Amino acid sequence: MSGCGEPPGAVLEREERFRLGLGFLEDELGLFAGDNSLPRQPNSVVMRDGLVFVGNGSANKIMGFTSYGDLVRLIYQPRDNPRPVTLAEAGFGEASGTRRAVPFSFENLGRIAVDSRRFLYAEDRLPRTRAVWDDDLGVYLNRQIFRFDNNGQIVDYLGQEGTGGTPFPFIHSLNVTRRDELAVITRTREGFIAFFYSPEGDFLTALEIDRDRLPLPSEDDGYIPVLNEVVAGVDEPRLYVKISYYRAQKDPAAGKDHGIALDHARVYWIDLVEGRYEGFVELPRGNGEEHFELVGAARGEHLFLLSRESSSRIQLVIMNDQGRVLRRRSLEVSEEDMTVRSFHLCYDGVLTALLGYHDEARVVWWRSDRLLPQL
Repeated sequence: MSGCGEPPGAVLEREERFRLGLGFLEDELGLFAGDNSLPRQPNSVVMRDGLVFVGNGSANKIMGFTSYGDLVRLIYQPRDNPRPVTLAEAGFGEASGTRRAVPFSFENLGRIAVDSRRFLYAEDRLPRTRAVWDDDLGVYLNRQIFRFDNNGQIVDYLGQEGTGGTPFPFIHSLNVTRRDELAVITRTREGFIAFFYSPEGDFLTALEIDRDRLPLPSEDDGYIPVLNEVVAGVDEPRLYVKISYYRAQKDPAAGKDHGIALDHARVYWIDLVEGRYEGFVELPRGNGEEHFELVGAARGEHLFLLSRESSSRIQLVIMNDQGRVLRRRSLEVSEEDMTVRSFHLCYDGVLTALLGYHDEARVVWWRSDRLLPQL
């Protein structure tokens, strides 16, 4: 009459950390372009040790906040932002205090990441005149990554070969491992290429995931694999690859195919040392139409997956690398009037989100780290 299972639909409490006004001041988020349209540049959030960094692509600035919403760090493009009022401005090479703003000439700010030293990594897109065409990949190389120290001062920039290297193709995401190694996940016409760098910016390895060479569940050629997501491991030298498998649906009456549908999905991992697939886990099937988004991996190589439950809830599923579902929780995230949704999973397992609406933006987090096995 009773069991040890968890009640269905258990809600994980959401903690509202702080809210941001929409606008152009140093502590506001610029969500809209001059014609009130949504800009193409991404807005992202990362959290480390209670400090929250918000990358505002349309305004070309990175804001650093305490968990209570106090602005303590700002790296901004003077061309696109007014001079800060609440923060003292530090020039290039100047020692920074606890609350400083540093001007920097971002061209088109993209994804950001932060390591345990509170070094910031910021993607920037080069002007067209400096982009390089790659004949082998069939894409323009026009992205580079700037590194800033914990005072917001520029250290150097990273390219494919490491410090000062060739620009990257389109950058899909930036991940930081427990060892402070940076993983740059890029996208090309053929799939993904993941580059790894040491904390000093030295090139470690690169791995290409080709859409035409994805693993299949069986020799049955009826499966259609779709490469969805690539994220880096945190404790182990791994690369996680989420693949959805579709199959043709037959009409029993006519005996003909009438479209395709999702059959199941898997997350494989590739060992970076051996450079080959080493294992996989099957994702929960649900009703057959449950599409999971792989957010990332937390300590112990626990995989965090999200799927839409309704217009006001998202399901969180935490799995280990043995394929066991450890926890299921519902997260309250209203889609009404939402314009921006960006999640970040830190190493400890705290899930942070930047949620943008028509009148404000909110930074929230869920203490999903408490759902992981104790160290």
